[in-house]
Amino acid sequence: MIIHSISAKNVLKYEHLELKDLPEEGVIAISGFNESGKSTIGETICFALFGRTFSIDEDDLDKIIRWGESDCSVTICFSNQKADDPSDELFAITRMLDCDGNHSAKLYKVYNEENPIARGIERVEEALFELTAVEFDEFIESFYLAQREITTPHPHSYALKTMAGIATMEYCDHGIHEDIQQDLEASEELSSRIAQIAEEIDGLELDTGHLDSLTSQHNEALEEKVKTDELRADYQNSIEEYNETAPNLSRYLSKKGRGSFWRFIYFVIAVAAFGLWWILMKMPDAAVHEQVSQIIQTNLPQMTTEHYPYLLYISGAATFLFLWMWAAIISHKGNIGRLSVAGQELADKIQMIGALQTDGSLSAESSLSAEDSLSAEGSSQAEGSINEARKHQIALVASSQMREKELSDVTEVDLKFLTEQQDQQAETISQLSAELVIERDRVKRAGELQDKINSLQTQIADKELRNQIRELSSELLSGATRHLSKRFNHIIRDHVGKTLPLFTENRYEHLQIDEDLTVRVFSNEKHDFMDLDEISSGTQRQIMLAVRLALSQEMVSRKVHSQQFLILDEPFAFFDEERTERSLSVLPELSDDLPQIWIIAQTFPENMSFEHTIYCERDIVSKIN
Repeated sequence: MIIHSISAKNVLKYEHLELKDLPEEGVIAISGFNESGKSTIGETICFALFGRTFSIDEDDLDKIIRWGESDCSVTICFSNQKADDPSDELFAITRMLDCDGNHSAKLYKVYNEENPIARGIERVEEALFELTAVEFDEFIESFYLAQREITTPHPHSYALKTMAGIATMEYCDHGIHEDIQQDLEASEELSSRIAQIAEEIDGLELDTGHLDSLTSQHNEALEEKVKTDELRADYQNSIEEYNETAPNLSRYLSKKGRGSFWRFIYFVIAVAAFGLWWILMKMPDAAVHEQVSQIIQTNLPQMTTEHYPYLLYISGAATFLFLWMWAAIISHKGNIGRLSVAGQELADKIQMIGALQTDGSLSAESSLSAEDSLSAEGSSQAEGSINEARKHQIALVASSQMREKELSDVTEVDLKFLTEQQDQQAETISQLSAELVIERDRVKRAGELQDKINSLQTQIADKELRNQIRELSSELLSGATRHLSKRFNHIIRDHVGKTLPLFTENRYEHLQIDEDLTVRVFSNEKHDFMDLDEISSGTQRQIMLAVRLALSQEMVSRKVHSQQFLILDEPFAFFDEERTERSLSVLPELSDDLPQIWIIAQTFPENMSFEHTIYCERDIVSKIN
């Protein structure tokens, strides 16, 4: 960037400042006594470009407005010819500010002001950076040596780090360490949450086997309930079946008794009729034949010998009736046997339930059949658990001789017992179910909490792994930063090695610059490196000026890539006349990259000539040059 003209109104000391046709190369000398407005020119340039000055920051911009005025404005015309773009196009930036804090800016091409490149503070700042590749801090560190004591640049200066190429690396490294710290803090917070969750799990006081035990008890209670329900339903069915079969059984027993009687009568008739037929028809010469005949004639005179053959028919008919009765009796016996099973089964159940009542609870016998239960217990155990009256009742039921009313009285107690057992078991199941729900919820809650712990531990492990990678990245960045810093120091040392002999008449040529920018100079007379406090203050300032100019050259070479103006405000304040003359003669030959050099001083040696001279006076508030 090379400045071609400056036009300012009410900026700092000047009511009106107009500098035109400024030379593109050579020294622009600004001289004058204290408070004559010399430094104001440099600050005006700085304000025009960046909206602030070295001594006035963005919070106190109203101090830039000349005392007693309400607003100020400044326009600078400049060129920015780059090596890869030989265009000599002119640009201008106009900035305005008033006492109310209204601040505006415009960047445009000189011959096309109607179509500005950018408007507004932020957009102009961005566009100017895109055009010149220079920010405020870099400008102050590299191209604007304000009125102050010349010292080594601060090793932690952002501009210096940018020039060395390590600003981005340090920014990344800073971000990496911030991320590491955030993840460490996050891991601590996660660990704290894990501890809290672990305390919550401990507070549940879970017994690992309690849920299985409750489940087993619940299943057993359900099985017992099913058995009781089946037993009661079976018992009720047996009672109903008994009440249905008992009348039929009595009827069949009566029929069987009558059938047995008539079967005997028919048997006697068949045998007697066949015997008489045989004697009368087959034994005519036997003595018994005469005896039987006399008896028949005496008792049955109407029965003649013609009727004797019918005795055989009577015997056959009686035999048929005998066999028919026999078959009926067999059928009755079958029905009686079939119907007697219901009574026997009911009797077995009554006996079993009575034993259960004696024990006070259902046991394994309830799952057995009546016969299995009786055989398992043994007759002695059954008799020990049932009293004599009960035995008599069971005997009556077994023989199906108990009436329905009596049976109802006997079974009512048993059904009530079974009902009570069902109620108790249902209550137990309900209690166990409630406990199971609670325990399952507790186990589920513990599982969810453990899952959270596992998830948090995974997050911690992920963060630890990321931090390990970040630490490795930071180490690599630190190594690269050290390498670039050393390389940058060598470059600055080489630049100073070219400039310093010109300033010191070849008495000092080589510098040693550490990583913290501590400077030591090699003395040709002593043939050794010396600390700065071992040489005169004037020489020290010459060396520091050489270092500063070397930084300016490196800034142009590394980032700007175009010719750049340089402002030196009172650089020779502590130089003697000889050193001042030597420095002024050297500066124009310093670098082709820094062709336009603005030098501000109270006075210059009379024998020195410059490309452009500006003289400032205390009482002159309007400067047109």
